Amino acid sequence: MPLFNKKKIIEVDGKKIELQKKPLFFSKSQKSSSSIVAPTIETKNEPFLKNTIQTQSNTQLNAAIQNPQQVASSSSSIKTPNAAKINPKKMQKRAKPIVASGYKVPKGVEKYVNKIAVKRGGLEAALRDNGIKETPQQFIKKMMLTSIIFAAIITIALLLLLSNFGLPLAAVILLPLLIGFVVYQTSLTNFINYPLHRSKKSTKLIDRDILFAARDMIISLRSGMPLFNAITSVSSGYGEASKEFAKIVQRVQLGSPLIETIDEVMANTKSNSFKRLMLQASISIKSGADIVSAFQSTIDELTLERQIELRRYGQKLNALSMFYMLFGIIFPSMGIAVVTILTTFISIFTVTDVVLYAVLIGIVFLQIVFINLISSSRPIFAG
Repeated sequence: MPLFNKKKIIEVDGKKIELQKKPLFFSKSQKSSSSIVAPTIETKNEPFLKNTIQTQSNTQLNAAIQNPQQVASSSSSIKTPNAAKINPKKMQKRAKPIVASGYKVPKGVEKYVNKIAVKRGGLEAALRDNGIKETPQQFIKKMMLTSIIFAAIITIALLLLLSNFGLPLAAVILLPLLIGFVVYQTSLTNFINYPLHRSKKSTKLIDRDILFAARDMIISLRSGMPLFNAITSVSSGYGEASKEFAKIVQRVQLGSPLIETIDEVMANTKSNSFKRLMLQASISIKSGADIVSAFQSTIDELTLERQIELRRYGQKLNALSMFYMLFGIIFPSMGIAVVTILTTFISIFTVTDVVLYAVLIGIVFLQIVFINLISSSRPIFAG
């Protein structure tokens, strides 16, 4: 701040002009600026200042008209510093694109990640439903890194294990690498599909409990309870289905109309059964029809569909159980016995510990495959 900052006012042609004194001390920011202090003029003297500026500009214009050569020489003498030394081609070479800090993923990996993301179209919605705040590309890159680490651990462990069995060097190296590649592909597929499976599982849980909640709603509506109170009564006690009804209750309590809330929740849900029930409720409210009869007809249709699905599951289970008995129990046990007896008479090959371990791994793999087939073909309401 300047010291002894006193105002100094002069009069010119009856007009008052206020001058600002030069301060004794300057701050760092003031030192870098110009040392010329412009006079501050009161608001009354603005017309006078405009007149003086206009007269100066007119005199300069007249001088330029009378002596154009002098003006041209003075303008040509003004040059930018080192203008001749600036080469645009060199400047383009020196200019480098700004790259964000951090590791840059190669283009081949980016293409591979985008290809996987395109194949799994519902991954973005599944990540959003599960509360994962990442893009599909970022999620796939993380899962790739996790799968590589997991496969590397398995490969190194198999290398150390097989090196103690006295196998050839090619078998010791190639077999762990092959198994490691299979482990990488399998783990990557499972990790990426986990959000999709989880969202499908929540959909199955909604479909499993929705019929019981709908029957409870019908009982409440027949007893004279309003629709909103009936929805509130089933917003707890029916697992994942109650969570969908709870969304309607929360939005209505915040001030949303019931019909608009039902339409919004119905559009965002992934459960077909819940969608059909709420669609009947929305149509009945808009048209003024009986909600109870609409609900009852929808429940009857869903019950019939589940009975048909249960019959199909019984037919599939008969075929699966037959194949399981053949390939999971009879062939492994009988095969080992027959091969052991034949090798005692004909020296085709000897049954060693390695062969028995390989057969054991194959049997375990078959058991896992059949268990997954049976569980995946099971109806949604059966478990």
